[in-house]
Amino acid sequence: MDQAIDWHLRQRDMSDAEWRTFVAWLEADPANAAAFDAVALDMSLIAEHSELFPVEAAEAVPPVERKRARTMLRWGVGAGALALAASLSLVVLPSLPNTAAQPYAVSTRPGEQRVIALADGTRIDLNGASRIELDRSSPRLATLVAGEATFHVHHDSQAPFVLRSGTLSVQDVGTVFNAERDGYRLDVQVAEGAVLFQPRRDKLMLRAGAAVTARDDTGHVAVSRIDPARVGGWRNGDIAFAGEPFGRLANALRRLDGVDVTIEPVLSQRPFTGMVHLTGKAAQDVPHLAALIGADWQHDGKRWVISPQ
Repeated sequence: MDQAIDWHLRQRDMSDAEWRTFVAWLEADPANAAAFDAVALDMSLIAEHSELFPVEAAEAVPPVERKRARTMLRWGVGAGALALAASLSLVVLPSLPNTAAQPYAVSTRPGEQRVIALADGTRIDLNGASRIELDRSSPRLATLVAGEATFHVHHDSQAPFVLRSGTLSVQDVGTVFNAERDGYRLDVQVAEGAVLFQPRRDKLMLRAGAAVTARDDTGHVAVSRIDPARVGGWRNGDIAFAGEPFGRLANALRRLDGVDVTIEPVLSQRPFTGMVHLTGKAAQDVPHLAALIGADWQHDGKRWVISPQ
């Protein structure tokens, strides 16, 4: 128990070597993991309900540890999750405020793609109809407001790159991943490394080739598989779907082709699995998509419509 307390108090400033030692300690004996979970829970309870404890007990917890304990309780981080986090290259964690933020936005029109090269060597490929916010005061911070982007992050262990979107954040340590924000929905697909996703009730670890879909409004989380080589495939016009509503293709068309396309409701909810190649030319892409599901298409000179035969 004394060792568990010591590890808990040291975690904020541990080096990579110390993290590896910590993981080895957890794995050496199930009693170690149980002790650490007990300490984490106790610290969380003290931080959240200090009115139930003597003043001396509350004062024994440094302010920074109280904040850390609250986060651990809120997101359900136990010893098992921490052991995984030590070796991960991509971590999803709760968003934290930045009071000194100096954000600026980069937006694209439908059909327009942009490449953003950051000073640290990180590259962001921004799809059409997308908006991302960057921060001059925190160059290792980005917020995906809407749309889609592929991130090639330059590793810096002293200053991890953080992507925020909605109520979630993705902390990257030198990997490649794709993120898509569509309303309340966030999709993250990992090309390299791994992801620890920590909503309030689940702890999910995703390695390269895995994807997670989460919703801010319902808390729903789903995990699926994807060929790592296809992550960020939109840059080549390749869009992969696995049991997705066919209507999501309308977003892909709008971003890549820059066209106004409507898929009638009876077709938009139809599950679709497959790889679609978009040329960027609506006159070719819309008829091709309609043919994939045996549907008709119309074009009135401005708007495209895909409807049942």
